[in-house]
Amino acid sequence: MLFNQHAVYLGTPGADQQCPTRAYGRTEAVLVQPEQASVPAGTAELGSNTASFSGPLTATEATGHTVQFTAPGPGVQVTATYGSGEAQIRTILSGARMTAKTSAKAPSVSTPQAVSGKPSTSASGHAAAGSGSSTATVKGTGATGLSLEQGRGLGIDTCTVPSAATMSDWLASPYRVISTYLGGANWACTYGDFTDSWVGQVAAEGWQFIPIWVGPQASCTQLTNTTVIDPSNAAAQGQAEAASAVAAAQEFGYGRGTPIYYDMESYDNSNTACSQATLTFLGAWTAGLHSAGYLSGVYSSAATGIADLAKQYTNSAYQSPDDVWFADWNDNPVLTNPYAPAADWQGAILHQYYGSHDETWGGATLNLDSDVIDAAVAGDPYAAAGGQPTVTDEPAEVSVAPGGNGSTQLKIQAGGQVSVVHWKADPPAGVSVSPAAGTAIVSGSGQVSISLNVTGAATLGSGRYDVPITATANGRQITETFLLVSSGSSVPSSVVLYAADAQSMAIAQAEAQRLALPASNLTGNFETAWADDSSGSDLVIAVGAAASDALFHNACGWTNPAGEAPGHTPFGYPSVPLRSAAGGVFEGADGSSDAATGVLSEQFAQYALAGTVPNENAGRPLGSTTPANTCLGSADVPVQ
Repeated sequence: MLFNQHAVYLGTPGADQQCPTRAYGRTEAVLVQPEQASVPAGTAELGSNTASFSGPLTATEATGHTVQFTAPGPGVQVTATYGSGEAQIRTILSGARMTAKTSAKAPSVSTPQAVSGKPSTSASGHAAAGSGSSTATVKGTGATGLSLEQGRGLGIDTCTVPSAATMSDWLASPYRVISTYLGGANWACTYGDFTDSWVGQVAAEGWQFIPIWVGPQASCTQLTNTTVIDPSNAAAQGQAEAASAVAAAQEFGYGRGTPIYYDMESYDNSNTACSQATLTFLGAWTAGLHSAGYLSGVYSSAATGIADLAKQYTNSAYQSPDDVWFADWNDNPVLTNPYAPAADWQGAILHQYYGSHDETWGGATLNLDSDVIDAAVAGDPYAAAGGQPTVTDEPAEVSVAPGGNGSTQLKIQAGGQVSVVHWKADPPAGVSVSPAAGTAIVSGSGQVSISLNVTGAATLGSGRYDVPITATANGRQITETFLLVSSGSSVPSSVVLYAADAQSMAIAQAEAQRLALPASNLTGNFETAWADDSSGSDLVIAVGAAASDALFHNACGWTNPAGEAPGHTPFGYPSVPLRSAAGGVFEGADGSSDAATGVLSEQFAQYALAGTVPNENAGRPLGSTTPANTCLGSADVPVQ
């Protein structure tokens, strides 16, 4: 299935699509399929009584020329792409009508758990994912925060990832590295079986990954049906592409410190103006990735893009990529090339030596390009070592007064093997944590709890302060968690916590106290929550199933400011956490238990307030599930 041709595709794409490796570009196309058991993070969800999409695009969607959403009413999942015809696609999507409702269960959100760490420079010259101290991750159904690794040996490049079963079959091959396309306006293929769960399963078998982004091409490209660089805006475009690529990488579990390679196909580099604009774009791409904590890679023809980059390698004013991947189909798997001097990019080169062809291993046939690699890739360092420890802070938020203190528990859970865990808290000025560092030895299913005392200086101003807590285990960084410290009795915020039953109100109230939220930011009144959500100035977090069901369905038929009939509301929710309010959208913190609901409430609130996520690799994956259409709770629950 390709998005570089006008088409309407109906049905669920197969897990093993045989897409040509040389497919490029995007145009107006639509895929309509039944709602899947899980959907990619970032997929929007419409209300339960509509099939019409007219909302704004996320930055990643706009950059990638792609729209993704689910419509629970008719029970469909839609992917739409466009080239120059965004208006045409919008007209098609906004004109969709629901003729019947489905009784099928709506999907859960497939959300990764990516490591975020502070990059530092390793001996190989690559930025490592962490600064010497970091936390731990836990293996689940998805990716567990893939980290930087040095890939060496042979790899394959396919337009759409093979199924996990095929990847297992291909363990019989000499290859152990595979490209994974994250997206971009000129990627013609589909994700197919590519999810964070696929990444986690395949990584656990020892595969490593080359994340690729296929954005605008050089303005002098000979490819047709492609989006190209605007020479007058090349730097801004490069930065924007980097930001979108990072967002996509995080959705699939590629943590900070890992590389993302830009696919810049061959172009006419005798065109000086075009060549310079392309270099400007790629320099901005590298700068954007570095600022986000990722490594930069560039794939291109050896004689054009790589030759141009090589001329800039010793130019200290130019942001050269960390790794280069040159295409030269000479059928010779070597890492040397006349266009890339041997002294440049040592230990940071990939060579695509054999173009599109079929190979069969383990009984499974793929169409692929072949590569030889000695460069930065992403992988799971624990693939062969078993489970790793996890580190959480519970609670993840603490309120302290100036000169006062609070407390939390740092919990280190063993991952099945003996691990020496070194941890460290890094509080900002005005906040101290005691003890600030330590070492724990865990094994089997054991757990160590460490009491942390958090103190605010007498001069600590009113506000919120993020405290990273990092750790290493067995000489490797594993993840990072964050403790959010609120100072002051009532710190202003646009976050509103809404609960519609007594148990959830207790969870919401405890959360509000730890965040030092004003009294007006906690409510149990349905009409108030409706008004707050409609205002567009407040981000409403529905705590518990009753609150989520009420805002999404209003199955109880409670009185509301808009006079809507029972069973209908104008509200929906995203499948990813939000940093700011968006009218008509709420966050659903509806866990399978009170503890899970508390974790989700912490995650959503902290991300909205600080842009960080606590315990993201040790708790339930961050994301909302579709509320059941059931009357629960009360229209007015008192705040205790």
